[in-house]
This record gives sequence, C-alpha cells and structure tokens, in this order.
Amino acid sequence: MSSNITLSAGVRQNLLSLQSTASLMALTQNRLATGKKVNSALDNPTNFFTSQSLSNRASDLNSLLDSIGQAQKTLEAADKGLTSLTKLVESAKSIAKQARQAPGPSDVSYGAISVNSTTDAETVGTFTASAYAAPAAAATISLDVTVNGTTTTVTTGAFAGTETAAQAATLIQNAINGNGATNGQVTVDTSGGFIRIAAANSDVDVQVNANAASFAAGLTTSAVADRDILSTSLMDNIVAAGGTAGTSTLMVAVNGGSDQVLTFGYGGGQISRLSELNTALGGLSGVTASVSGGGALTFAVASSATQNSLTLTGSAGVPGGLNITNGTTNGTPSVSTPNASRTSLQSDYNALLTQIDALAGDASYNGINLLNGDDLKVVFNENGTSSQTISGVTYNSAGLGLTSISGTGFQSDATIDSAITAIDGALSTLRTQASKFGSNLSTVQTRQDFTKQLINTLQTGADALVLADSNEEGANLLALQTRQQLSSTALSLSAQADQAVLRLFG
Repeated sequence: MSSNITLSAGVRQNLLSLQSTASLMALTQNRLATGKKVNSALDNPTNFFTSQSLSNRASDLNSLLDSIGQAQKTLEAADKGLTSLTKLVESAKSIAKQARQAPGPSDVSYGAISVNSTTDAETVGTFTASAYAAPAAAATISLDVTVNGTTTTVTTGAFAGTETAAQAATLIQNAINGNGATNGQVTVDTSGGFIRIAAANSDVDVQVNANAASFAAGLTTSAVADRDILSTSLMDNIVAAGGTAGTSTLMVAVNGGSDQVLTFGYGGGQISRLSELNTALGGLSGVTASVSGGGALTFAVASSATQNSLTLTGSAGVPGGLNITNGTTNGTPSVSTPNASRTSLQSDYNALLTQIDALAGDASYNGINLLNGDDLKVVFNENGTSSQTISGVTYNSAGLGLTSISGTGFQSDATIDSAITAIDGALSTLRTQASKFGSNLSTVQTRQDFTKQLINTLQTGADALVLADSNEEGANLLALQTRQQLSSTALSLSAQADQAVLRLFG
C-alpha cells in the first residue's frame, strides 16, 4: 500500500532551489579541490581532449630533454678531449723543435730512396703468331722496329721453304741482331709451336709488314693492314688519367733543392718513354727511374751523405698515370755516433704519441667516443623527424697524421722538419674540428632551450583549457553558501505557513 506526501507549491519550489544550490556547491568545491574546471570529458569534451593532446606532447618532449642533455655532455667530453690532445700535440712540437736545435751527428749518411708505383706505368708489346707454315722458298719477312721515334726496317734472309717455326724465329732474330739500330731491341722465340715477337722494353714498337711470307709465318691477320706490336708508354698512361701532352709536368727535387720540371708529351724535348725520362733526370745527381718486368715504375735516389729526400709533384694526370703520390720521401739516416740529446728527445716524442693514442681512446661519454670514430645522433622532436647526426673522427696519432720515429730518425734534420710539418697539420686539424664540435654544441643547446620553451607553451595552453580560477570559484562558493542559507530560510517560512492550519485544531 503506497502513500503519497503532498507538498505545497511554495515548499516544493524552495526545496528545489535548495537542492540546486547544493549541487552547485558540490561542483564548485570539486573545482577548488582539483584546481580544474574540466575534470573529465563529461565536463567539456573539446577542452578535455585538446588539453590532453597538448599535455601528452609536452610530456614526450620533456622525455627528449634527457637525451639532448646527454648529447651535450658527449660533445663536452669530445671538446675537452680535443683541448687535451692539442696540448699533447703542442708538447710534441716543442720536443721536435728542441731536437732540431740540438747538434746533429757529423757522420750521418742516408740510405737509398725508392718511390714505387703499384700498377703498370709502361708495358712491353708482344705478339704470338698463329697457324705457322713455312714461307715459300726465297721469301723474306720485313719488320719495322721503332726505337725512341726512329724507325728501322729489318729484312730477313731468304727462306728455304722448309723451316720449322723455331728455325723461322732464328732467321728473324738474326736479321734483327744484325742491325745496329735494332740489336737487342726485339726478341723472337717460339711458344707452343708458334712464333712470338716481343719488344725488349717499353721504348720499342714493332710492325710486321704484310706480305706472303709474313702470312705464311702467321705474323699478320689481314692482307690490307700490317700487324702492330705496340708498347704502352708513360705518356699513354698519363693521357688515360686525364693529362695532356705538352702540358703535363712532374717536378722532381732532391734534398730540398730546386725543382727540375719534366714535361711529358710526344714532341721534341718531351718525355713519353722511360729512356727519355732517365735522360731528363740526368740533371739530378743520383736520381734514376726504372720499370720492373711487371711494368711498375720506380724513382730511386742513390745513398749518399747529403741526398736525404726525394720530392715528386705532378700536375693533372701525372700522379694517376704514373700511380705515384705527390709528396716527399725521406731517406733513412744512418750514424755511427748518434747525438745523445736527439736520441733522448726522440724517445720522449714517441712516448707522447702513445699518450695521444690513449687519450683519444678515453674521451668517451656514455659509451660514445666522438674522437674514436663514433657518431652521435640527437633527436629533437617526439616523432624523430627532426634530428642531427654529429660525425665522429679518429684522432689518435695515426688519424692526426703523426707517426713514431724509428731508428735514428731524429739524427736527421729533414726527418725532424717533416715531423714538425706533420704536427702543424695535426694542430690545424684539431682546431678546425674543435670549431665544428663547438658549432654542433651550440645547435644542440639552442634546440634544448627551444624545447624547454615549447614544453612551457604547450603546458600553459593545456592548463588554460582545464584549470579553474580559484578566486572566481571561491567567490562562487561564498555566494552559493549565502544562497543556501537564504533558501533554507525561505523553506522554513513556507513550512511555517503550512503549520498555521494546525492552530485550527488547538
């Protein structure tokens, strides 16, 4: 059985007003307690999710600040390493200068110097005939032999018509050896039953004249063209490497003296072959050039008491064509009574190079050593699309172009001078790299400052969407409390009006 309680309109209205005030007070108290006016998507979906997105990005960027800070420390470690390496290299230079100022030995002499190429500079032309048959009786074979631009025609004696390949080769060889201009310039033999003609060296070219006798001997392959047996000259290789005949040059200097300029080309007074090169080198005492059986070119300086260095400087095409490297090669000094001061300073110099190697290996931070070949990647945004890769270097003694001095190296002024030149290059390299690392560090610091400011902007924007104004909410709460008191009073008055009915029964 249900019962209903009927309230008067005034009481009901005042009760609803009081309930509404209580609800608003609860909402205001929650905002004051949390500090936010939007606590969930129900409060304001747009502001809630926008604020959450901004806060998430700010959080992601904030986590990147740690890695950016670590990158700064890695760069700082590399910079300190460069500073210390510079001090060690400067100490090495000081030692070398002290050695240079110390008296040198009076009985120093220098071993022979060789500068070798690793590929063919010249090649010897060869030709192996095929399908040999004895030439007809009374037939002869003619050869044009060119040596240093001069061509001589050599004609064999008459064939009997019954010669074997070996006998035919002997006839050809005898004809060549019987001529003063070609004697020793061409060799003839048989290989596999065929006749083989070869230039004795790369200065010789050979042409077999096409005639019935040379056809029978298998020395030509066409009735309309003679067979050329060409050697590859020095100039051929220089042209192939980008040089130009008549303008490609090689400057050669011995013992730091003046350069002798050699011009390569095919014209008069120019160099195309080994023999012409040696003729041109005649003005430099003790300097010769030779080609090995494999075609490798070697420049050599005989051992002496004064000729302690050989400097080669080639123009375009020459280093590549001759496969040599521009630079200076020093002879190894030999002394019977080394200067004790120089010997001691050489030991100190080599010990410093060891310390340079050790320091370069120790300049790491968090497993990354920018002075030992490691690279450093710094990520600047939350999705990795903005980053910077800082390339490392290898700055041990070898990487800086410094080598330890062996034997009695510091007894030679030239060796010390070369070491000082290498040290100057190393110092320039270190200073240049320090500038690069400094620029990289500045970039990382700028991005770090920017990231901090961006995080602040994102967080401020996110807070502006959801945070409550405590002053405003405090005023609201005070107003609501007043309203609640007034509503309670109004409700009480409404109830008193209803109670007046009871007096009728008193």
